[in-house]
Amino acid sequence: MLEIFRLIRLRTIAFTAFTMYAMRFLVILPLLDKEGVDLQMPEGDFSLLVIAVCCLVSAAYVINDYFDTKADRISGSRPVIVGKTISRRAAITLHTLLNMVAVGIAYYLARNVHHSEIVFLFLVISAILWFYSSRFKKRFLWGNLIVAFLAGLIPLTVATFEIPLLNEAYSDVIVKTQMDFNNVFYWTSCFAYFLFLNMLIYEINKDMYSVNGDRAEGIMTIPVKCGIPVARKVIITLVAVCLISLVVFFIMEFRSSAVMLVYFLIGLIVPYLVYGYSVLKNDKMKFQLRLIRLIMALCIGISLFLHHFFNCQA
Repeated sequence: MLEIFRLIRLRTIAFTAFTMYAMRFLVILPLLDKEGVDLQMPEGDFSLLVIAVCCLVSAAYVINDYFDTKADRISGSRPVIVGKTISRRAAITLHTLLNMVAVGIAYYLARNVHHSEIVFLFLVISAILWFYSSRFKKRFLWGNLIVAFLAGLIPLTVATFEIPLLNEAYSDVIVKTQMDFNNVFYWTSCFAYFLFLNMLIYEINKDMYSVNGDRAEGIMTIPVKCGIPVARKVIITLVAVCLISLVVFFIMEFRSSAVMLVYFLIGLIVPYLVYGYSVLKNDKMKFQLRLIRLIMALCIGISLFLHHFFNCQA
């Protein structure tokens, strides 16, 4: 059982669930409270949505490990599970079951919001993740960009299912007052943007330590094709983009809040600077990867302060 948890990346699943619940209750709910409207997706349905997304994420890790067994054995950057403690047949069976659960739940929920086409999003993502592991990840940059893009979709998924229900429930109010829910999409998109950048940084950083296995398997990552020094420069550039984006985001949305200023400085800017320095200094892999994962969580942590911030604005 422990090996299965390691295979499906229980820590990543917990972060995915945390992100989705944070978007619902710490971002979308305070925004709706300002407009005097309520969340429309039932709590049970939302829990099912979280399960569906977590199943997709788990399935992605299972199939990735299935195809990466040789590369992982050569690089030694992480323990090999598929083919060693869990058979390849069991891994494929687990991957199939997780995808079936995810798509089945998505179909049920999509019918509830009267947008059955949403289920095709889950089908497409499931297919993309298969082809990512078997083909796309071997192409230069494509693998990193696909993973980062799909990670960025996690916050947006919450809004994608909630907004149609809001439009239906408050259709009369929308017509009379010209109210819309664009702010819900805007704020979740901001979190999606930072999650995309952080995941892209994480993937490139991780590739720096699996370069031997990736080269043997013909996987054209940045470190394999351009070298580790170039990969470090790319990471530092992306960190600089994150820092500039944080400053712009703060000026646009939070410049009047002392609490947010302290959080941005201590909780985000300082960790980014420490991380950038550790990459340049070539610190241990585990420290770098743990730090960028912490920064991902800290970026989502902005949501903890939004209810207070929106109340101060009201």
